[in-house]
Amino acid sequence: MSVLEKFGVEIFTQHNIFERISVDKPFRPDNPAFIFVKTGSIKLKQHFRDLELSANMFMVTDPQTVYEMISISDDFQSRMVSYKREFISALSLKFNRLITYRYFRQQMNIGVPFEPDELEVVWKSVDFLKYILDSQTEMTYKKEIVEHLFSVFCYQMAGIISKEDSNSMSQMSRQEEIVFIFLNDLAQHHTHERSVEFYAQRQSITTRHLSAVVKEITGKSASQIISLIVMNEAKVLLNSSNKPVSEISGILGFSDPYSFSHFFKKHLGESPSQYRNQFEN
Repeated sequence: MSVLEKFGVEIFTQHNIFERISVDKPFRPDNPAFIFVKTGSIKLKQHFRDLELSANMFMVTDPQTVYEMISISDDFQSRMVSYKREFISALSLKFNRLITYRYFRQQMNIGVPFEPDELEVVWKSVDFLKYILDSQTEMTYKKEIVEHLFSVFCYQMAGIISKEDSNSMSQMSRQEEIVFIFLNDLAQHHTHERSVEFYAQRQSITTRHLSAVVKEITGKSASQIISLIVMNEAKVLLNSSNKPVSEISGILGFSDPYSFSHFFKKHLGESPSQYRNQFEN
């Protein structure tokens, strides 16, 4: 049983972070995670934009999002706190979870700067939690110790968030809210809905208005983003599973393998089988 399965949380450093982050191919994390960068930088592609995390920054990753590693600096120093959602839900935390959750949904997949001294304190907490998790010494209350140390980490992050209230917790503009809801809906429904009309109807707005707002905020049209999300999902399924192309086409809501292959080739210039073969050679 893995540490994550046993305790609900696992800590990775720059030395073993690539057990969870694939290099040179799209991947989707199994669980949410905080990534902290102390020195150096890492660049990731996330759907329709590049993300760069540099020194004294953190990011919250999302299991609904597909990422792709672009580059990493030689002096990269990082900690990744991966956790199970049910684990954090079971903790008796006394801060406003709704506000914290909303903040993280707004900040998800965005590099957030830290004050160096704030990062130093969080870094030490994370390292101590890792020390306990990795310890081979028999501890009668190890599970309870882990829960309390993870609670300390959660309170530290909530405290840092509360200081950001006036900036990051301010209301989104109506346009940002439309795009935010569109991307959330898309994460949930892209395997069976690929029409802009469907996503516009969910917000009771016209397809023209949705497309115009999405284009203004992201630089890409709503239909382009839908195709990007479906393509990223297809790439993950092709390079991380042995499922036949016919089964993948069904998972992604295509009527038949031909439709899926046509869609894939139109957007990438090669067939699903050709794409998969490059990772097998």
